[in-house]
Formats: sequence, structure tokens, C-alpha cells
Amino acid sequence: MNLKKDKYNLSKEELRKLKRKKERTQAFGILAAVILVVAVILGGVGFGIYSFLHRQPAKEPEIVEEPEPILVEEPEPVISENEIEEPEESISENELAQEEPGELTEEDKEAILDEVIAGYLANMTLEQKVAGMFFITPEELTGTNDVTVGGSTLNAALNEYPVGGLLLTESNMESSEQLKEMIFNIKSFTSNEIFIGVEEIGGEDSPLVVSGLTEAVITSQHDIGEAGENSGAYTAGIAIGNLMNEYGINTVIGPLADVAISESGYTSEQSYGSDPVQVKDMVRNSVRGMDDQNINVCVKFFPGYGDVTKSPESARPASNRTKEDIVENDYPIYDDAIDGGADFVMVSQIAYKSITNDVPACLSSEVVTDMIRGELEYDGIIITDYMDTHSLIMHYKHADAAVMAVQAGADMLFCSGDFKKAYNGILDAVEKGEITEERIDESLYRIYRVKYRNLVDYEAVAAGSEKLR
Repeated sequence: MNLKKDKYNLSKEELRKLKRKKERTQAFGILAAVILVVAVILGGVGFGIYSFLHRQPAKEPEIVEEPEPILVEEPEPVISENEIEEPEESISENELAQEEPGELTEEDKEAILDEVIAGYLANMTLEQKVAGMFFITPEELTGTNDVTVGGSTLNAALNEYPVGGLLLTESNMESSEQLKEMIFNIKSFTSNEIFIGVEEIGGEDSPLVVSGLTEAVITSQHDIGEAGENSGAYTAGIAIGNLMNEYGINTVIGPLADVAISESGYTSEQSYGSDPVQVKDMVRNSVRGMDDQNINVCVKFFPGYGDVTKSPESARPASNRTKEDIVENDYPIYDDAIDGGADFVMVSQIAYKSITNDVPACLSSEVVTDMIRGELEYDGIIITDYMDTHSLIMHYKHADAAVMAVQAGADMLFCSGDFKKAYNGILDAVEKGEITEERIDESLYRIYRVKYRNLVDYEAVAAGSEKLR
């Protein structure tokens, strides 16, 4: 049987095949059109997102002209890579760097600290300022003997006379618990920071050894010098610092920086030795050892007693040493001690005939101001030698010696003998115009820089927030 054909002479079966082919062709055409439309839409969306996230002046014309589907296939890695890497690098290098605490220079910190101190001084009376220049014993302050309790008597005295520091001796030490409680009470009595000091250079003469509070004897300076090991001075300094921290003592009167010029010198048996270079190295290491334990260090004596054979308790100490000799032998020792972190320099009461005539060094501007402050360029605390010695009292009234020390340039007066006479002597000198209040403020600034340098939150102050940690 013959199949019926159309005008193209095609059978029905061939027409059906042709129709299906056309339908497939149309379907593929529609699908391709849909895909193209979707690609264009996604490309436009992707480019919009990319442009929004990267609002930069520079544009890529190629992307606009040929929004190829490949731009749509993996848009996320392109966005995340630029979004994360580029902005974060600029933030970390610029903004975060500005917040680093190290950005504050030492000059910035000094300015901030002085600003804090100025705030304290502005609220202090002249009487409080003058009291802050004294570093004395509890007995001098209270007028009583052997103070061992931080009670109402000591509290009342500190409120009336807020002295800058208290020196504790074996007469103030009965037991570890008693000493710790006394020091805790002293600190709680005072509205401002106070130096709590002990004279300590190691050896069996240590007040904590003499009083029986400890049986462990720290190696003496003399023995360290005999051994000739510089590291021994640093180790002893750390041991002294640890011992002080155990009780809450924050200041050490020591090390001794005297050179044993004469074997019979007043301090020669306690010295690191007769070699100025060895003494220099060991003093520096001792200072650093204590400084590493956050102890305030007072180096003594400038100039030293190495050639003075008599005790200042019995005779007026005098020396024939010249300034050239002191510059050659003592200056390097104190240069290193200052670089090592010395917070105080204690000036001796020796009269140098070629420099001060008969005036004790600690009362002489030639030594205090010209040599220490000027030539050694020391801007820390200059403190006098003991001012309660027989030799000093025999030649000067307490008030006169105190005034002379301040006029010479001293910042603190150590163990003034009769505290109230010395204190009132300075107040009278200010009233008479012999000493200005600005001169008193200069010393208070130096004293407070040591007391508060580790207590100020410098970043907080710079931001106008809290002042103390």
C-alpha cells in the first residue's frame, strides 16, 4: 500500500519527523534565549554588587562592554578577596598603629606626669609641700621612742606633717608580722605616696638581720668586691629587692659608691674596693638588681668618705681631695649609677677645702647644684647626708642647716635631727623671701616623678580619662 504524500511529496511519517525536529529546534532556541537572558541579568547584578562594594574612581571598561557569563560564575571569591585584603591592610597599618601605647614618647610621658603632679601641687598648702621634702624616722616625726605600731599617734603626726619619706631602723622591727602591719598602716594613713626606706647594703649590719627578722645574710659589698665578680653585685641587688618587697619597703638607702682610697677610711670596710672601675661596675649592677625589683635606689655618698678616717659622729669630716680627683674617680661611678636607674643621690657632709672651704658638701651649691645637677646633669632626687650627726649639729642650728641645704639645691633632707625646727626654719625662710615657693615646687616635682611614674595610666590621661592605674 502506498503512503499518502503532501505537496512536498513527503509521507506522513516524514512530516512527523520534520515537525519533531522543528519543535526541538524551537525548544533549543527558547532555552538558549532564556540562558542568555539569565546570564545577562546575573551579569548585571554581579556587576552592580561589585561596583557597590568597590566604589573606586577607576573602572574597567571591558566589563561594561562584554558582561560575559564568566563574571557571574564565581563572583564570591573576587568580592571576598578584595573586600578582606585591601581595607584591612590600610586599617591595621594606620588606625591600629595610632592606638599602640608605644606611640607615646618618653617626652610625652614626662609631660603627662608633670601635668598630673601639677594637679596635686595646686591643691597642696605650702606647709604640706615643705613637709614633703623631709625623709626622717618615725621617732623624729612623733617625738616618741621606738615606734613599732602604726597607730593613732603616727597617724595624727602624718596628717599634720605629711613627710615625703620614713626611714625604718631595727628599733622599728619586732617581728615580720608587726613590721608588715606597721608599713601597711603607714601607707593607708597618707593621702599621697610615701617613701618607706631602709638602709641596706647587705652583710650582718642589715637592720633586718640585726633585729632578728631574717637569718639569711645577703653578701656584703666588701665580700663581693673581694671576690671580684660583678655578677655578685647584681645578684645581691635582686636579693635585697626581694627582701624589701616582702615587707612593703619601697626604698633602699644604698648601695655605697665610695672608693676605699685609704684602708682606714670611714667607709672602706663596706666598700666594693679601692679600684674605681670595679666600684663603678658593681654599683651599677647593684642598682640595676634593685631597680629590676621596682625598688627606689639611693646611691651614697657623693663625694665619698674613702679618705676620711674619722666618723662624722665624732668629728667634722674634711678632705683634701681636689675637684679634678673627684671628676676623675667619682663622676664615672655616678654616671653609671644614674644610667642604671638611681632615683636618689645622697650628698655627703664632707667639707672639701678646695671646693667648699669649711661648708659640708650637702649644704654647698658648688657640689649640689654645680657638680651634680650641672656637670653630672642629674635630674633625679638629691638628698642630704644624715643631718642629725654630732659634727653637723655642733656647727649649725637645725633650722639654718635645713635652709642652707634647700638653697644649695637639695630636694630632700635626711634625718634632720629636730624635725620641727628644721621644718619651721624653711617655712620662715619662704616667708622672708629667702626661698621661693617655686623653688619648693621644683623639688616636689622631682620627688613626685619618682613616686608616681609607675602609677599613672599615661594612655588614659592622654585620652582625658583616669589618672592613676
